[in-house]
Amino acid sequence: MAIDLIEQVRNQLGYKPLPKIDPNTQEPASNEAPDVGNAAIPAVLAGFYKRTRSEEAASKILNSKDENVLQELFCEHTNEVIESVANYSRVPAEAAKTEMQKVVFAVQEVLQNHLKETKGSTVMTFFTTQRSNILKHLPVELHMGELINDPAMDDRTNKMEGPMSGMMHTIEKIFSSSK
Repeated sequence: MAIDLIEQVRNQLGYKPLPKIDPNTQEPASNEAPDVGNAAIPAVLAGFYKRTRSEEAASKILNSKDENVLQELFCEHTNEVIESVANYSRVPAEAAKTEMQKVVFAVQEVLQNHLKETKGSTVMTFFTTQRSNILKHLPVELHMGELINDPAMDDRTNKMEGPMSGMMHTIEKIFSSSK
């Protein structure tokens, strides 16, 4: 079942629609002031993508109900990621952390409700298919690629759309799958 994880989480938490990032300017397509949802959702999902590259880690993160799940996602960079989300959305760090935790629990709930099997390999494959959509909403100002040691996340070519870009993203999914 193909779902738009960003839309599912956004709707569940009651956030405004997340603007796509223009790959040419690296700016959000809308001129609205960023809110915490614009930063928290794509940042947390980038963390989920990065940490679900192994079945064991994917299973652990999916089933974690602990308040420290942000630490599981971002490891030693947790505080920097929280600060980045806070700075981008112009809220205190504690407010950003709270919203990011809400996003984590919403993602876990969406996965529990929409995946036939909630095991590590299924979650790993699911996030592989969601990667390009996550990147299209990930503001470069968050510096997530740098913070989670995945520079491709901040690369503008990953945010491009169109027939050729779509074909390239499909090929990318094939080569980045776990199988």
